[in-house]
Amino acid sequence: MNESINCRVVGSVSDWETWCRVAEAETLPCDWVELRVDALPPLRTAAEIMEHVPRVPLLLTLRHKSEGGMRDWSEAQRMRMAMELLPMACALDWEAAYLPQAQELVQAAKAAQVQVIASNHDFEKTPPLEVLMERELAARAAGADMVKFAFRVQSMADVNVGVELLHRAGGPLAVMGMDAKYGPMSRLLYAEHGSRLIYGYLGDTPTAPGQWSAERFYRAIHG
Repeated sequence: MNESINCRVVGSVSDWETWCRVAEAETLPCDWVELRVDALPPLRTAAEIMEHVPRVPLLLTLRHKSEGGMRDWSEAQRMRMAMELLPMACALDWEAAYLPQAQELVQAAKAAQVQVIASNHDFEKTPPLEVLMERELAARAAGADMVKFAFRVQSMADVNVGVELLHRAGGPLAVMGMDAKYGPMSRLLYAEHGSRLIYGYLGDTPTAPGQWSAERFYRAIHG
């Protein structure tokens, strides 16, 4: 792909064994590592997690159950874990829908120079362009440094909604399509049109429908 593409490959980790291996690896097929904290065993503490630090920047994700999270925890528990893990992160993913209620966390992240990524997920469909644009504006108003959209793409018309969204972006934007048929292709296309992040998985477990491995995306983006 074009070397001028400004898109980071994010390698997503969703199990403890892979997290430990990733932290020990000398090289990784990604620009950032995403740790899906919600997918780790609930008994693992922040201190235990922080004993393992990868050699590339870390994106923390503590996904809410309503948007695909794997842990049934209270907002207080989720917030506390995020606060404890902030020192090891370069970026924090928090759902845009819950960002207005998380202003203490937003301010703590900004004080620590941790980028706030406001994420939006729709596992059923591609929302209308106007809806996505409204959500982008609301997320930026709530303190997002970057806005991320992941939605199901079932046709080229759906894929094109993401392209149009990127062309109208009001700031840094990451867009991903989810689907076994159109998902990987849409992610590569969005990278060409300005999406700042493209997610693949590290280890054996995809974290979204139709997701390729981080290594495969890394080869496609960086050659």
